[in-house]
Amino acid sequence: MTADALRVEGLTVALPASGQRAHAAEDISFSLRRGETLCMVGESGSGKSVVAHAVMGLLPASLRLTAGRILLEGGEIQGLGEAGFRRIRSRRLSMIFQEPMTALNPLMRIGDQ
Repeated sequence: MTADALRVEGLTVALPASGQRAHAAEDISFSLRRGETLCMVGESGSGKSVVAHAVMGLLPASLRLTAGRILLEGGEIQGLGEAGFRRIRSRRLSMIFQEPMTALNPLMRIGDQ
């Protein structure tokens, strides 16, 4: 059996207390093996981007990861902090943002971003 490259278990991301909902994403689980593709489908505002940002360690300060585990090649990454995520981004974990023209600097190589 092939090990999962990425596994998300029970991921919950809390919204600020002043909002109408308590969670941006609640109890999300999935796994990916090398070479697999995952498609998250849902209405606008359903939490797809929040889940992706949580996996990448890019949640804005107003959102909090309150439950769940994120495992990259078997090791937990949700508590790495910014320096730890910087070490794995682009080398072991990458994301293509919805608007690449505004997310990427055309004067830099993709690998450097």
